[in-house]
Amino acid sequence: MASDDAPLRSPSSHRLPTVSASQALQHFHARGARTVSTGISQLDKILAPPSLPGHNVSGGYIRGKVTEVFGPSGVGKTAFGIQAAVSAIREGQRAVWIDAACAPLVKQRFDTVFSTSRDPPGASPYEQRSQLDYFAVPTLAHLLALFVHSPASFPRKNTSLIVVDSLSTLIDNAYPRYTDDRMSKNRTDQSRWAAGRRFAVVNELISTFTRFAALHDIALLLTCQTITRIRGASRALLVPALSGVEWENGISTRLVLFRDWVRQGNANGNADADRLRKARFVGLVKANGLGLADEGGVGNVVPFIVDESGLCNLDIAGDDITAPPVVATGRRPPKRAFADIDEDAGDEPNSDELYGWIEDDEVAAEGLLIDEATTEDVNAAPDDTADGRNKKVTRTSTA
Repeated sequence: MASDDAPLRSPSSHRLPTVSASQALQHFHARGARTVSTGISQLDKILAPPSLPGHNVSGGYIRGKVTEVFGPSGVGKTAFGIQAAVSAIREGQRAVWIDAACAPLVKQRFDTVFSTSRDPPGASPYEQRSQLDYFAVPTLAHLLALFVHSPASFPRKNTSLIVVDSLSTLIDNAYPRYTDDRMSKNRTDQSRWAAGRRFAVVNELISTFTRFAALHDIALLLTCQTITRIRGASRALLVPALSGVEWENGISTRLVLFRDWVRQGNANGNADADRLRKARFVGLVKANGLGLADEGGVGNVVPFIVDESGLCNLDIAGDDITAPPVVATGRRPPKRAFADIDEDAGDEPNSDELYGWIEDDEVAAEGLLIDEATTEDVNAAPDDTADGRNKKVTRTSTA
């Protein structure tokens, strides 16, 4: 038989081909740096992964992981993503920019950063711009199609970073948190379905992001807005717009951006005052899957500014930073101290017993008989008075 004449397969033929250690090491170095610089040297040091003694490892956004940058409007989330893409391109890699907000000035901002760079001259701004792939995703469906059913050319070879700017905008537009019909009786079946579907889509999205980043060895950077969440009687916190158990597990590193705490009249000269006025802060809330701050906290804080060339380091002295006063919300004290209450004292009389209202009502009600016959004789007809019946109403006391 033909099957008898076929040569027997080796037991290891179904396994992956073996690779020597030198080839594996060469392939490892060919992939480039394992991190993408944030553009802030102090923040890169904080984000540096642990290494062996005597080996310096560059810090930044770790490839193969998902990083989230959140904060209120105007703190520099888009500038953070632009700086990360520029850093990846200057390291000889490619970057992808996915614009969920469809901002019209992003391309112009990239050209400005490339042309006003303070680094040593290398490639021209046009050559650097050609290493950036730009995608505009107006809806959540476009984003899901790009990552779930990725085309063969996405991402391109040597891509080390993908930035998804304003991701929470797509989800809020597709599944809004608050609809016009807020009352439960006015909510339609479609609005109820959308409210429950939001969390399922967010969980599926973060699962897709983590697989995509690990499969292509790419640092995936997400920027999100904030929402207000009430904690306690008088405590409002700004928290990320996207949350959930699956989302928290999928995010490896989380950064919060804010503008606060800088004194406006304690600088030496106009130049220092201008730098302090432009100061922004980034806080490391989570690093490499480990939470570093509680809800509402900012973790390790690093100052920076945003100028035409991108993000810049900023050194602020301790005298220029003043923390806002924290007002403790204590419990409301009782009307009387517990020590002032006599344990042996009897029960206090109520208001009826104390002021004698019951006795007064009983006395006032004695013999209170209202004769309605007289009033009826005035208004009734003669044939109605033939009955001769007098109606008496007795008013009962409250005792």
